[in-house]
Amino acid sequence: MAFASSSPIKSSASSLSKNAAKRYLTLGYVPMTDCAPVIAANELGLFERFGVNVQLSREAGWATVREKMRHGELDAAHAHASMLFELSCGLGVSATPCLTGLMLSHNGSSISLTNELWDLGVRDARTLHDLIHSFKGKRVLRLAVVLNFSTQNYLLRQWLKSGGVDPDQDVEIVVVPPTQVHTCLTQGYIDGYCAGEPWGSMGSLQGVSWCAALTDEVVPMHPEKVLLVRQQFELEQHDAHIAMIAALIEAANYCDEPSNRRELAAMLAQKRYFNLPEDALRNALTGPYQRGMGAPCSAENAIVFRRQQASEPSEAKARWILDQMQDNGLLDQPIQLSSDQIGELFQMNLYLEAGRHKAVA
Repeated sequence: MAFASSSPIKSSASSLSKNAAKRYLTLGYVPMTDCAPVIAANELGLFERFGVNVQLSREAGWATVREKMRHGELDAAHAHASMLFELSCGLGVSATPCLTGLMLSHNGSSISLTNELWDLGVRDARTLHDLIHSFKGKRVLRLAVVLNFSTQNYLLRQWLKSGGVDPDQDVEIVVVPPTQVHTCLTQGYIDGYCAGEPWGSMGSLQGVSWCAALTDEVVPMHPEKVLLVRQQFELEQHDAHIAMIAALIEAANYCDEPSNRRELAAMLAQKRYFNLPEDALRNALTGPYQRGMGAPCSAENAIVFRRQQASEPSEAKARWILDQMQDNGLLDQPIQLSSDQIGELFQMNLYLEAGRHKAVA
């Protein structure tokens, strides 16, 4: 498996240049709760405070983000961490060297199933296995994930396996854009899905589905989204990139403060961002998390932006993501990357430099 890389990028210690500050940078996001630092940085004026001009671009789904990043139509994007490997290693697309200097979130997704499955006795992965066995030769359950290379796919598979369900033989797993999973379930096209918030909450609060598991219950503190940029952007706009990361770190601090969570939900719910009911956003942000069936649970770790070193783009997180891609049989060939190569993709040096960057306004 080829690994696309430019020469190793050496970060400078220079401050934000006036030329970089004059240019608008386009930052793409998909309306998922884990893009909250991006929205908060915009709403709170943090990009301006750190001296960088950013224009947000709402995207329809992850395939759009991937293609716009490939073609340079976005300067940066809120994206699945796996997309770094997908683009840099050319997994089904032409190789485009990319990197991140910031993790945007951990956790933040849930596994939702139809009320019909609850009525048929499903309560967890084991009872789902029993139902699937009783359906054998009559019906195959269809479950959706938002992207093939996504934690939602990896964690749904792990949850199924925990109950003895073979995700490749016992069920059909399909890819559906995150903004469409709820509609597909209500219209009967799928029997369940694993997707990022607020789409799990939408179903449970409307009474059409229930939460079988939060993904932090499957793998606690799993890495989720990153700030994705092309390597060429980092070379050409290093100072602006550092300022952007610094603003998003400050925004992540705001997002993880419990006293800010209701205000954050109101920010995200606005028409220009999500255009969704605030309660669907508060479910995972403030809790208690309404599961649809059964007792509500704590939302303390339903989604994490900054706590527990969540922002660090560490090698350990990169290795976990790469292992998931390989262990779930999603790669035609194994990807063998050295620590140095991983370090070109997940750049702790950029994160540390941004942490030292001071606001200019």
